[in-house]
Amino acid sequence: MYNPYDYYFKKAKKTGYKARSAFKLEEIDNKFHIFNKNTKNILDIGCYPGSWIQYIYGKLNKLNVQNYKIVGFDLMQAEMNMEGVFLYQQDIKDKEGVSGILENLGLGELDVIVSDMAPNTIGMKDIDSMKSVDLLEESFYVYQSYLKQDGKFVMKVFMGPGFEEFLGKLKKIYGGKNIKTYKPSSTRKSSKETYLIKI
Repeated sequence: MYNPYDYYFKKAKKTGYKARSAFKLEEIDNKFHIFNKNTKNILDIGCYPGSWIQYIYGKLNKLNVQNYKIVGFDLMQAEMNMEGVFLYQQDIKDKEGVSGILENLGLGELDVIVSDMAPNTIGMKDIDSMKSVDLLEESFYVYQSYLKQDGKFVMKVFMGPGFEEFLGKLKKIYGGKNIKTYKPSSTRKSSKETYLIKI
């Protein structure tokens, strides 16, 4: 049975994270080592309410990384006051707006791109999956234009129609051994969401 107030919800409240999703990124990072001492420039697509940025900020400070920039885009305005964090109410599909912001911040290249964004779901899994893949396709120009050649990414996607084709596309572009699929234990078992990771 679905329980919105489960272990991870309570853990997020206890640790000060804005959402339980922080533990998904933590688990992915622990397994695939997304962030390291050379991680300087990060983009979080669909950052609201900001739990992934909270995790990234904490991790970079733990690694003693200096002069980093963590940028967050979302249709909703996230509010956090942390050094090196820049938050924008910005549609990722607006290429001109996105490129303008990144260029103003001096971010011609990104070390890591993370995305926990999801479409507005309607509860029909096949349609929700297709909408999820469409959203990733529409934002994929960011990865192709700004991610460093050896950069890493984490993107959420819903399993279903379109998933295998999109996975195949990523493997063709970045190499099969560099693309991983992973469902964190903190993801609800009933959820169709999984994560595509470039290491």
